[in-house]
Amino acid sequence: MTVHRMMLRTAAFVGMAVLLASCQQTREEPPPVAASPQAQATIDDYLRKVDGRFGALAMSQDGARATYYICQSRLWKNCDNYELNDRFVSVPSAKLAAREALARCGGCDILYLNDQRQR
Repeated sequence: MTVHRMMLRTAAFVGMAVLLASCQQTREEPPPVAASPQAQATIDDYLRKVDGRFGALAMSQDGARATYYICQSRLWKNCDNYELNDRFVSVPSAKLAAREALARCGGCDILYLNDQRQR
């Protein structure tokens, strides 16, 4: 094997190692959120049900209220709004679920998109 070839392989290996290391960085968990017992029960229920699906959970700033919406369809786009399929428009399902959760909660912010904490 030539020196040039060896250098190219080494450079490729180092580049791949750097890429893998950046992908494996741990995501910092957001600080705990104060939730009323009723809101916490809603959060726990949502997290049990959303696994492998698209959804969103909204909670009031004071932690007193929480509500969620989980798409019945498991498609990555358009949630349960099949009308969007006919218009060649697609909106990620979690965003549509967030709109529904926010509409149900009134004055809330999104706490979860799918199973990922947002705040």
